[in-house]
Amino acid sequence: MWKKYIRYLKQILPLMKNSLLPALLLGAALAAYFTLAPFDEKGQQFLHFGFFIITLVSAGILIYFNRNRPLFFVITILIGYCLINYLKFRHGIIYNLTPDYYNLCFFTAVCLMFFYFLPNRPLISSDTVNFIIIIFAALALGEQLSRWHTGIDFSRFFCNGCGLQTFGLALFLSVLIIMLVHASIRDEILTTSLFFATVSVMLGFYLSDRPSPLALFFFTAALTILCGIIHSISYAARKDVVTGLDNGNSFIKASSSLPVKYGLGIICIDDYKHLAQIFKKSGIDEIVILIAKKICELEPDAQIYRCGADEFIVIFPAAEKGVSFARVDNIRRTVAASEFMLSGRKKALKLTVSCSVADKKRSDADVFEVFMRARKILQKTYKFTQNITSQA
Repeated sequence: MWKKYIRYLKQILPLMKNSLLPALLLGAALAAYFTLAPFDEKGQQFLHFGFFIITLVSAGILIYFNRNRPLFFVITILIGYCLINYLKFRHGIIYNLTPDYYNLCFFTAVCLMFFYFLPNRPLISSDTVNFIIIIFAALALGEQLSRWHTGIDFSRFFCNGCGLQTFGLALFLSVLIIMLVHASIRDEILTTSLFFATVSVMLGFYLSDRPSPLALFFFTAALTILCGIIHSISYAARKDVVTGLDNGNSFIKASSSLPVKYGLGIICIDDYKHLAQIFKKSGIDEIVILIAKKICELEPDAQIYRCGADEFIVIFPAAEKGVSFARVDNIRRTVAASEFMLSGRKKALKLTVSCSVADKKRSDADVFEVFMRARKILQKTYKFTQNITSQA
């Protein structure tokens, strides 16, 4: 009986690997709230200062690696936490009945959803200026509405004495549903982390009338994002984020452990630039994924790497001379004979790949010499024709 349950767990755990750590952090926060809250003064100070430290560390990592996507999400959470504490200091126990707080709830939820869907682009770009303007515009608009004593809250019902009005709670729940659907489709550690961080932020707003849960859940949100950032960066260092295959860094690391005899194949997607212009980023990513799945399906025992936008490297360990060529050419012929269906298209797409193969020789000092021989013959052949396999 236990073997049956273990088998089920082995099937389920890979499906929830990206949500496991964020869910555990949220679960630990909820357990701490129900069993330990209210915290003493030292505990609250730890959570309060820990939130700011983690936020600064996250921002520093993102700036160092020149990434923009989670940075503005982190900034939104930081501003929201600071403003909640400011409003509690300024208005006292009626802070959550003021137009300032209504507007804060509205703009925080809207900005979190907007920055959640940002593509992962370099931080140093013109888009960064636009995003900063959006944050300042939201702050300015919220402040102006508060001066007019106007709060963005379409309900007049106080929600069970909590820190979120009915409209604010409904807005956060709507944002979470949209994020959950997107996270289930993308299945990325950072996307999932941002979803769980938003859940923690909502709980922080909901229980903001008490200092302990406010600090606890905002601390959990910051920690969840930091873990997601670290995991995504470490993953991108060894894996291709589009296909999930090992990338060039993994190929370099694995080069020292290759056997004495092996074959190396290079598979290049034909007309990649032209396809990228037609189908844009999402479409070309889907094409790359379909090609990668086809290669993995045909060669489950080979070592497959994506080392360029349009290029895959396939290693055939202990392959005899001539065998590698036949296996790579089989991939080329299968791809050419297949029909690929892209999302949103009714008509199937025909694709081709050009390949080259080089077998390890005694004179080759390392795998890079084998790779260069295969690359040179591919470049030479590619000038004249496509959808062909060349032997170096």
